[in-house]
Amino acid sequence: MNIMLWVLQVLLALYYLMGGVWMMKNIPKPWLKVLPKPAWMAFGALQVLFALALVLPAATGVQPKLVPIAAACLAVQTVAVAAKFTPLKGLLWSVVPAILAVFVAYGRTVLMPF
Repeated sequence: MNIMLWVLQVLLALYYLMGGVWMMKNIPKPWLKVLPKPAWMAFGALQVLFALALVLPAATGVQPKLVPIAAACLAVQTVAVAAKFTPLKGLLWSVVPAILAVFVAYGRTVLMPF
């Protein structure tokens, strides 16, 4: 179970890191222009911060209790942004990572805490 949680953490961290960097760099779609660019940059910066917090605290041994908090925050942010701005056909790319992040939060809190 520990190995599976680590693999999920690393994959989710890479997924959210790429998404956060993309959010900070460009907002090309017209349906994303509902919020100003600084708001999207803030969402992207938070996403990058939470993505790093999925792996780094546990890998370094410094405050590993931040991992489930970061996973829960990523899930909440993903669902909130997806509910408001994602078209129905792109919902799969938002909901599945959010469910996996919730599983990581649950796994690191209940199943295999650090």
